[in-house]
Formats: sequence, structure tokens, C-alpha cells
Amino acid sequence: MTLLQSIVLGFVQGVTEFLPVSSSAHLILIPWFFGFSPGGMNYDVMLHFATLFATLLVYGRAFLSILGEAKIAVKNGSLKETTLAKIFFASLPAFFFGYFFNDQIERNLRSPYVCATMLILVSILMIVAEGKNGGRASQVNYMKALSIGLAQAIALIPGTSRSGITITFGLLLGLEREKAVDFSFLLSIPVILGAAFYELRHLTLTGENAPVYMSGMVSAIIAGVISLKFLIGYLKRHSLRLFAFYRILLAILILMLPK
Repeated sequence: MTLLQSIVLGFVQGVTEFLPVSSSAHLILIPWFFGFSPGGMNYDVMLHFATLFATLLVYGRAFLSILGEAKIAVKNGSLKETTLAKIFFASLPAFFFGYFFNDQIERNLRSPYVCATMLILVSILMIVAEGKNGGRASQVNYMKALSIGLAQAIALIPGTSRSGITITFGLLLGLEREKAVDFSFLLSIPVILGAAFYELRHLTLTGENAPVYMSGMVSAIIAGVISLKFLIGYLKRHSLRLFAFYRILLAILILMLPK
């Protein structure tokens, strides 16, 4: 992997990890389109940490507030009712399926055509969620948390989009738009952290490739912070439909390309 390829793929990771268009699909498709060399496990680990840092730069204060709430709740014996407990509970499906099935998914489902299928299916869900009428809840209970957590586990399949499917499920379950967005990204923190540290055992940076991978990481952090702040502001005033249409067009393009 060259320095330029690392920067480009880092930028793509930073943008697509937070926008509901599927980072895994783009990281498969861009090397496929342009003949880039894949980054490998080392590069994937660096991008996981970049995603985590970008999320914490935007949601760090909110996450610290949640930790503070939990600390007080421990003293009062009410930890079960805290947002932290619900985030942990909602993270369990992704931890379970990631630990037991990630290798099989990587071997069998990491193809452009699986990506195209998931791009279309999740886009349909987005459009349905945006057409759902009725009241919006401001609180996440345990049933909603588990449902969103299961959606996050489905995002292990390339082409799904972790943010896309978790925000969509939040809307389908009747959450307020802002609450669905915030819970989606707060929920990503323990899962990304767990994945990064789980894969850390594979990290073997040498003097030769360290600058290349670090440049991709910095690119991903900068692009990620900008994209996440954009999405938070955008979804306050607009729907997910634009992203759904983009995903469908991308899927059609993939299916039209020669095999």
C-alpha cells in the first residue's frame, strides 16, 4: 500500500463509517474499482482506532457524562436504569456474533455482490422508517436497546452500515430522531473499542510501514469528525432518504459492472 492509497482509504473510512452508506462496502469497492492494494490486518486495526478517536472527539463529553451518571447510580443502587447499562446490554449481540462468526463473515460474505444486496435491503428499511408516523419516544428502554443492538450485529455483514441500520431501527422503534442518532454512536464506542483491542494482537508495525498506516489513521480521524458533525446537523432537519437513494444507485452500479 502506498502513502496516497493509505490517505485515500483512511478518508473513505472516516466519511463512510459515520454516514449511513456502509464503510465496509466502500473499503471493499474502492480497491476493487481502482486496483488498490488492500491494507491488511494492521491497517484495519489502525482504522478501528481512528474511528474510535473520531467518535470520542465528538461524543466524548456525553460519554463522560454517562459514566458519571453510572458512578452515582452505583452508590444509589440504581445502575440498571442508567444509559451505560443499556449501552452495555445493547452491545452484547455484536460482541457475541463478532467473536464467534466474524471469521466466517470475512471469508464468505466479503464480496461486492453481498454488499450490493445489503445496500438495497437497508435502504428499503430506511425509507420505511422515514415514512413511519406516530409519536417519538425520548427514552431508550431495554427492549429498544436490545433491538438496536441486534441491528448493530447485523452490520457485521458488509454493505449494511452500522450507523445506518442502528439509526433506522431507532426510528422504527419510535425514538426521536436526535435520540436515535445519539444512541447509535454512543453504542458504537464499546464495540469499536472491543474490536480494536481484540485485533491489536495482530498489530506489527515496522519502521517502513508505520508512516503509511499512521497517515491513513490521521486522514480517517479528520474525515470522521467532519462527517459525524455533518450527519448530526443534517438529520436534525432532513431524512435518511438521500442516503437510501445513494445506496441504491451504488448497488445498481455494482450489479451492472462485469463480474
